Amino acid sequence: MKTKIFAVLLCLAISSSLCAQTSTRMKEYSFIVRVPVTYSREQVAAANEQWKQLMMQWKKDSIYITSFPFPGESYVVVGKDKLVKKETIVSEDRIVVSAIFLRAENFEKALELAKTFPVLIYDGSVEVREIKTRPN
Repeated sequence: MKTKIFAVLLCLAISSSLCAQTSTRMKEYSFIVRVPVTYSREQVAAANEQWKQLMMQWKKDSIYITSFPFPGESYVVVGKDKLVKKETIVSEDRIVVSAIFLRAENFEKALELAKTFPVLIYDGSVEVREIKTRPN
């Protein structure tokens, strides 16, 4: 009986150690998703199934952290007078529509993940940045 308990504890310790090693190797990345200002509801609907599949795969691979879609209106606070404007910032005819946070081993792997984003077929873009270690 003691041998079985010891074996189970040893297996748990080894598997915890392997999980810790895996998570320390993975880095966190932000993916800022932009679409053309002409991105239509039809294009959103067409890409939706691909997004669902990607999300399921990311969760299965344990690389998904979180994501935030940004539908609807936006406001911008500008300058020392803190002027509030109801507008969306447009850069190169694209607007930010979501931020996604994933884990990857390195920047190259993160870029490979970005290449799978469905918005790219509609001339969207994905900005990838490594998230540096946050202070405790």
